[in-house]
Amino acid sequence: MGNKLSVIYDMTYQCPWGCPICCMGATSCREGCRDELTLAEKKRIVEKIAEAQEIRQVRVDFSGGEIFTDLDHVEVMEYAARLLGRENIGISSSGYRIGDDMARRLAGCISDCEMTMDTVPGSKYALRPEGYSLAAAKAVPFLKKYGIATGIQTVLAHSNCKEENLRSLYDWLCRHGVDCWSILRFYPSGRGAAYPQERISQEEEAWAVRFITEMGEANPDNSKPAIDFHYTMKGHKKYSTECRCVKKSIGIMPNGTVTSCFWAVDAGTRIVDAKYELGNLRQQSLVDILQGEKAAYWMKCRHGCELGAA
Repeated sequence: MGNKLSVIYDMTYQCPWGCPICCMGATSCREGCRDELTLAEKKRIVEKIAEAQEIRQVRVDFSGGEIFTDLDHVEVMEYAARLLGRENIGISSSGYRIGDDMARRLAGCISDCEMTMDTVPGSKYALRPEGYSLAAAKAVPFLKKYGIATGIQTVLAHSNCKEENLRSLYDWLCRHGVDCWSILRFYPSGRGAAYPQERISQEEEAWAVRFITEMGEANPDNSKPAIDFHYTMKGHKKYSTECRCVKKSIGIMPNGTVTSCFWAVDAGTRIVDAKYELGNLRQQSLVDILQGEKAAYWMKCRHGCELGAA
């Protein structure tokens, strides 16, 4: 069966926030989602993912856009849990619309939820709209209440890679019982391509990894968040320059297109190069796509990240 394949399924382009550094170019306008799949088609995508388990074990992370701009998406997650097992389902969200009732329902179909928080909730940050971090902050206690593993991802950019911000943010995560703190470098894809100056330097990256590691090691609390650096960040045990396209992960776009890399999109959420497009699940099975020539290229490649994300 090989290694478990991480499937990042962006179910919608729609998002209420309009973050300047959005990695895909999500929109608050429903008209911008014209080629998005119907609810029935999204459930069929889940069936095709389940069918692919005959050749690869899979884990699905549902994302967007913001998945809860359409509350019917919970039906898709519930369907996925029935076919793949709750333990193989996670979501990425801003925390939008996650209250007590939603968390209770999600507890039956997802194992974990990751939200983004680049600064302490309530603080101003030019790269995120007002209220963005507060949405995640409000969702945390509800997710914890119903036993959903709760993670916070911080995207390190030049503007927030500061000692005061990281120390304050870590303290907040510890006080609120967050299970995991994921650290990711800003990579200028999607709408974020307009902000190349926010990409941190090698010196900033090395300092951040060292500083965050030392904060975690100095905290004696056994309930502190686990710290998980993205594998492309240097200075920790997971660091790797390998290209993970198809070997370890794929992306599915809201129109059913399967990509070898979910970073390979521009501000209009168009694939930046045809070689990253593996096929489309409207017309093909995921099994056929994963066994096709385009996927084979990525399975055989031994080079590093061609996008420069690593």
